[in-house]
Amino acid sequence: MTDSELLSEVVVVAEEGPCGDLIRKLSPVDVPVCSTKAQDTATAVLDTLEHFSGESCVLIGADWPFLDSELIDRLVRTARRTENCDYAAYQFTNEIFSAERPYGLFPEWYRGTSIRNLVARSDDPIHRQMPGTFFLDNKDTYRVALLQIPAGLDKIEEMKFTFDDEEDWDNILELHNALGIDVLDSSKVGKLLDSRIMKMQ
Repeated sequence: MTDSELLSEVVVVAEEGPCGDLIRKLSPVDVPVCSTKAQDTATAVLDTLEHFSGESCVLIGADWPFLDSELIDRLVRTARRTENCDYAAYQFTNEIFSAERPYGLFPEWYRGTSIRNLVARSDDPIHRQMPGTFFLDNKDTYRVALLQIPAGLDKIEEMKFTFDDEEDWDNILELHNALGIDVLDSSKVGKLLDSRIMKMQ
């Protein structure tokens, strides 16, 4: 993600106290960390934006080792081209990829003032944990931009690109070795998905 041409800064968000100690320990020394007491994603995003005086942000899961910076830049370009954009995300068929869902390739873009409105106006736990759903549920009030995902990556539901346990980590290492690249290229991920799904069939 640090290869993105359009992000001005990358920051890590960690929970205050012992629960966030591991995140702070593993974070690169040149990447700032924002510690927050927030109990939900929307508040954590708002706290971070206010701490760094940011006007907008791209939300990325810390457990997404295969995120292509070009997908980030494409998202940011779309948000910038969309007048008064409040929220931008990738769409697959009729479902929105959310940073709270275990896909691991598709980020979301948020405008800071819009996140502030969400936190002030909604106590819905789904809206608070998956902020994108708030804007999708209120399209008559907020400006939403949706992008089609690149060709090949529509097979993402066939594989898991995040990790929660040791088995997932072994899968991540296998995928990394299969890709054989130092800089992630989403087109190569798509080709890998195609080849693996053909073998499964």
